[in-house]
Amino acid sequence: MDGGFARGLGIKLLTPTNFKKWKSCIKSYLLREELWEVVGYESAAEIWTSLDGLFNRKNVARLQFLENELAKATQGDLSISKFFLKIKSLCAELSALDPDEPISEAKLKRHIIRGLRKEYVTFVTSVQGWATQPSLLELENLLASQESLARQMTRVTVSEGASDALFTEKKKKRWEGKKKQTSARDESSSSKQQEGSFAPKKDWKKNLKCFRCHQPGHFKRDCKVKLQPGHAAGKEEASSSKEEAGWGGAFMTGTCVRALSTSDMEDDWIVDSGCGHHLTGDLSKFSSLQAYSGNEAIITADNTIHAVEKEGIVTVGSDKGPLTLRSVYHVPGMKKNLFSVTNAVDAGYHVLFGPTEVKFLRNVSTVKADIAHVGRRVKDLFVLSTSSYVDRMRANDSAAIWHERLGHVGMDKLKAMSSRSLVRGLPKLSSFGEGHACAGCQYGKSHRLPFDKSQSRSKAPLEVIHGDLMGPTATASLGGSRYMLVLIDDYSRYTWVYFLKEKSEAFQLFVEFKELVEGRLNLKIKKLRTDNGGEFVSSEFSNFCRKHGIQRELTCAHTPQQNGVAERKIRHLTETCKYWLHAKSIPRSFWAEGMSCVAYVINRMPLSPINMKSPFEMLLK
Repeated sequence: MDGGFARGLGIKLLTPTNFKKWKSCIKSYLLREELWEVVGYESAAEIWTSLDGLFNRKNVARLQFLENELAKATQGDLSISKFFLKIKSLCAELSALDPDEPISEAKLKRHIIRGLRKEYVTFVTSVQGWATQPSLLELENLLASQESLARQMTRVTVSEGASDALFTEKKKKRWEGKKKQTSARDESSSSKQQEGSFAPKKDWKKNLKCFRCHQPGHFKRDCKVKLQPGHAAGKEEASSSKEEAGWGGAFMTGTCVRALSTSDMEDDWIVDSGCGHHLTGDLSKFSSLQAYSGNEAIITADNTIHAVEKEGIVTVGSDKGPLTLRSVYHVPGMKKNLFSVTNAVDAGYHVLFGPTEVKFLRNVSTVKADIAHVGRRVKDLFVLSTSSYVDRMRANDSAAIWHERLGHVGMDKLKAMSSRSLVRGLPKLSSFGEGHACAGCQYGKSHRLPFDKSQSRSKAPLEVIHGDLMGPTATASLGGSRYMLVLIDDYSRYTWVYFLKEKSEAFQLFVEFKELVEGRLNLKIKKLRTDNGGEFVSSEFSNFCRKHGIQRELTCAHTPQQNGVAERKIRHLTETCKYWLHAKSIPRSFWAEGMSCVAYVINRMPLSPINMKSPFEMLLK
């Protein structure tokens, strides 16, 4: 009560003279708070049942709305990372509202693939043909790399008439040539008819040019020049392709080089680190050839698929002697020859790129150099993922995302960590989502109001150890555990977690814990604070503590607040682990791995926005 008013409501208390006014105010308040439905019920159980039914109806409407949004969600102008975030957010909220039917990762991937732009269809189709399907995170990385590559290709400019296209539309060009010949004949025929039957015969063929001997006056079919023995058709196509350069074509992924337009490289091989196999379109280069029996295809930057028809061996000459290339793919229509770095590495070579040359080294024993970056090999490609990872991190510079990444840390603590650059890779965040309600926090952190915190605190590590046992869990872990022993140092708040199949294992694990921490810190445990659980008050446990001078502090029955440090820590571990498993659709049998991961993260997080030291720093440094 505050001056005759109900505190927090602004309504005067009921008196013998103000009943009507009081009743009107109370009714208005209950209507505003959507609580008028419970008026008339006589017990808390009836009120709870009514509210549960009322708000569950709203959840059904919200579920329907979210399902409609998910069904019509498309990428549109969004980037890959933003589109993934949009779909995952919708699925996470749907799973939170309907925990009995959470959306699996496989279904989530299907929603994402369905909403992608058309330019990714061919790439996704090829990925779906893999024997081992990528996870959701791997699929996002693959599509992000494809998106980055597409951006790079759009920045490439080609001068008009340049002859560096690797593939040409030969059928289109031949058709254009035939159209020109036909139109020339039609024009001359019509002119003869106009001149009359007695008009002198006009030599209309003198302006034509033969595609075989390149001389004017006749067609290729009337050419008297015969092919020499051994003259392959592939060479004729290669010679005619010089005239046809400049027509429409597509670039091979990652192989557009400006120098190609200024030099003739028909007999040279372009060294390509993004090519999984040696490729050529010239059959005359093969010393051994056979039909291709695999199922691979060449995908260009515009997502066009080109079939591999044959496979064989090519011998390439160099100033160091002949070099034999095995498993070379013949791709019809290809104008340039691509030398695969991956195949060279598999053959035992080390490839060294310099400013002006590339070297192939064998029998490398020692290389003296400063290593700037190290990439990794993924199937037939060498990937340097640092830049793309950093770019994607920069694209996600929102406090909400980092709040989730760091175990749903509080916004005040996140703001302090960002401003002081305490976490490597954490950007300078500008907006901290004031008023933002995290669905995961609401789902995983629902609990009763906390008890008052103790004002006492140890002044050195191991002075007081808080302990508690959680379990049994409804689902056993992958190792068969159903209990978790949590031990917390009062001074640093550093947390250790152990997993048990039976409660009786707690004593042996505490003995191992004591030897570990006392040997590492060169200190002794002075006090152990636990509840009155049977695992802690057994004669074996009590005798061990008495023998080693460990003072016991046991809580009173039914007063968990006396062991509040351990209780709150278990709640913190459980809430974060529950959300992580739920948000990523991970089976509950992974709860032990999740708890270990959460303990590792919070041991390295600052204790408060004021004292920015982590438990790890306070305990070991």
